[in-house]
Amino acid sequence: MMLAGRYRLLSQLGQGGMGTVWRAVDELLRQEVAVKEVRFPPELDQASRTEMTERTLREARAAARLRSHPSIVTVHDVVMDGGRPWIVMELIRGRSLDQIVREKGCLTPHQAAWVGRNVLDALSAAHAMGVLHRDVKPGNVLISDDGRILLTDFGIATLAGDAALTQTGLLNGSPGYIAPERLRGENDGPQADLWSLGATLYSAVEGKPAFTGHNPAAVMAAVLLHDPAPVQRAGPLGPVLTGLLNKDPERRCSARQAAMWFEDMAQGRVPETTRPRVAKPAAPHTRWVVGAAVAVVAGLAAASVVWLQTRPGTGVASSPTAKAATEAAADPAKPTKSSAKGGEPRFGPGLKSCQMLTTAQVRTLLGSAVKDDYRMPTVCRFTGTNGAEVTVSVMGAISMEACLANFDAIKAGMRQQQKDYPGTQLRKRRVVGDETLALTGRTRTGSYMTQVSFRFFNATASVSYTGPRPGYQAVDGAAAYVVAALEASG
Repeated sequence: MMLAGRYRLLSQLGQGGMGTVWRAVDELLRQEVAVKEVRFPPELDQASRTEMTERTLREARAAARLRSHPSIVTVHDVVMDGGRPWIVMELIRGRSLDQIVREKGCLTPHQAAWVGRNVLDALSAAHAMGVLHRDVKPGNVLISDDGRILLTDFGIATLAGDAALTQTGLLNGSPGYIAPERLRGENDGPQADLWSLGATLYSAVEGKPAFTGHNPAAVMAAVLLHDPAPVQRAGPLGPVLTGLLNKDPERRCSARQAAMWFEDMAQGRVPETTRPRVAKPAAPHTRWVVGAAVAVVAGLAAASVVWLQTRPGTGVASSPTAKAATEAAADPAKPTKSSAKGGEPRFGPGLKSCQMLTTAQVRTLLGSAVKDDYRMPTVCRFTGTNGAEVTVSVMGAISMEACLANFDAIKAGMRQQQKDYPGTQLRKRRVVGDETLALTGRTRTGSYMTQVSFRFFNATASVSYTGPRPGYQAVDGAAAYVVAALEASG
């Protein structure tokens, strides 16, 4: 295939949530290049496609400003072909950091420090020019065959002074590597990239992510609510990893402190007095609950894009009346009435997840009294005295098309979970709403995990349970209560 009359595509190098990377030849200059093909989800409307095109062009502008840095993959060109943008980049012969760890095993602390030193240098150069990377992760760190360490894919970078392109609610990034302040919906800055670097190096040296869970939603909840497991292999790199992974950006290890530490270790010097000032991690707080809808986050694959609703508006949901909730839950196996896939949205953006279930219903679902609860407008998480956990999340989309895209992402995440956890079973039967998907299985700790997700008009919702009880009955009933609450709000 010839692209823009100049670049001949040869073979596929990789594929991700945002597109495909090809090995190609620049027929004009007679040299090999890498070309990133940006894929648009087929259900997106023209306005969304236009926005994604602008986002891609912004990526090219961001990377082009940094093309002279030895640790940043060079962007040569961006062309439009077939109504889509294609980014032409330097072809790197090598492997990503996550591939190396998978195939060769963990990095030594000194090797990880060398990687950290180069990536931090690239980030510092970007930050000095007003560019945030916002997706630092092992898959975006490349180790070339000639030993270079490069940071790639500024696909969700933010340029200082650029108009914000998040009005339709793009939630980007990779679970486990998104900084807590971003998940909380706060303004983020260079410190968020440093946190992601800490998570990346933790994974490289420990051989496992700093934050884990039975699905992407649980991973993001862990980022917000828990500290990572103490390092076992990091040795003298441990203190700086702890400092970089501090949930409070104001107490996080600074770039200068981390650079000094990495330099000493990369040169084989184990520092004794030049220790970074690592603040003691703050205790979890209720405001650190996931700021985006867990139901939508559950559908995220690495580097995928999910279209959320963030446009200002009204439409706050109210709790269902006792009669409506009782009628809805009386026969949870009976499908609710279906809505059309097109048409005008029924619900506004102000749906509040914590008003979908009453305290009594949550106690029934947990099978115990409520010990702790974390409440945000788009997600609520309840922990019982028996250790069980329940999460409910509801999100209204700006259009039916966006709602379908959200639910497709949720389904993709649930199918991936089935692959990651052998024995997990999917149930496709519609129980509530317009479309339902549910799963059940065992976690690695032996608990049962059940999740029911559905879409209803322009809203998506998920109810999940983790605890000692198997089966769908409780979450099916809870889903029926959520539909009753939506009916009452709409």
